[in-house]
Amino acid sequence: MFAKDGRWNGRRGVSKCCITPSEFFARKGYHRTNISDIIARARIARGTFYLYFQNKKDLFEELLEQVLGELSLRIQRLRLGPGEPDPVEQLRNNLRRVLNFLLAERELTDILLNHSTGFDRELDSRIREFYQRVAEQIQRSLDLGIGMNLVRDCDTRAVAYCILGGIKEVVGQASRHRRSDISELAEEILHFGLRGVARHELLVGVLGGTHTRSGAISTH
Repeated sequence: MFAKDGRWNGRRGVSKCCITPSEFFARKGYHRTNISDIIARARIARGTFYLYFQNKKDLFEELLEQVLGELSLRIQRLRLGPGEPDPVEQLRNNLRRVLNFLLAERELTDILLNHSTGFDRELDSRIREFYQRVAEQIQRSLDLGIGMNLVRDCDTRAVAYCILGGIKEVVGQASRHRRSDISELAEEILHFGLRGVARHELLVGVLGGTHTRSGAISTH
């Protein structure tokens, strides 16, 4: 995306410094936050900021790219074969990693979930594009799951947006209420997701029944 002359690394480094000032975006809102707020909190010179970013919108877009990158690192492709963990456990671990990241970066999460639309059409478009890319990642995973005979045949685009919408609401509630029981939260989301997209044979064959909240298995 950037020339290999250190500019990309510098841009990424400056934006990481500005992750902490993202609390301004969350608390004051995008439109009431100004460059002076950001550079003062990040303790960088104004010239350094403008060396890598044209404006706060440019920084905001970089933060979105970083979130996508972090999510991609935490969502690992399912592996099948002898010696591999069962697919449900791999899904569970993916969920835990994603939730741990989103709830650890509460300011960024609040920005994404509570962005007010209608003030800046270009910014609104960037937020919609961000969620579209997340939905596309989910859709690709569902398509792969169908190909691996792990997921039932379905409209993967529609199901991807159902999953995305559900997770957005759950994460929003968990963030507002400072929920910290990540494992239990992941279990509830997994339980719901499997009932919605898993082939019945997989659910019965792998789980042997239904997981309870405690992790035990019920056969009824």
